[in-house]
Amino acid sequence: MVSARRNELLAELFQRSHRTEKWGRGIKMILEREPATEFEEVGTVQFIVTFKRKSVEKTITEDVSKTSVKTSVKTSVKILEAIAGDNRITIPELAKLVGLTERSIERNIRQLQSANSLRRIGPDKGGHWEIITTTQDVK
Repeated sequence: MVSARRNELLAELFQRSHRTEKWGRGIKMILEREPATEFEEVGTVQFIVTFKRKSVEKTITEDVSKTSVKTSVKTSVKILEAIAGDNRITIPELAKLVGLTERSIERNIRQLQSANSLRRIGPDKGGHWEIITTTQDVK
């Protein structure tokens, strides 16, 4: 792959300001260091370079998922503690107490209900919460 100067004025400017190491080595160096890089020509004087770094994306995704699981567990514990203190507590009161939106509280309550940790007894108005304990939790 031969590198051609596409803009003579910029090339000279970069050379004089010592921002260019050598002529014609850029694309080769990029491909040596990042072999997954893709080059796409746009017209006759421009091109687009796409860098793919899977290892960085994977690490970030893993860290975010670990953090979100920890946060979700902490939130569930806070909700269960609040309900243990007052089984007639409302979702807006829980949201204010825990520091989340009502929608987040509703989502966490659905997760607790699907895990059979929490049950709603009675209607939305006038009902109460019941924390379900298993024999393992009691020990």
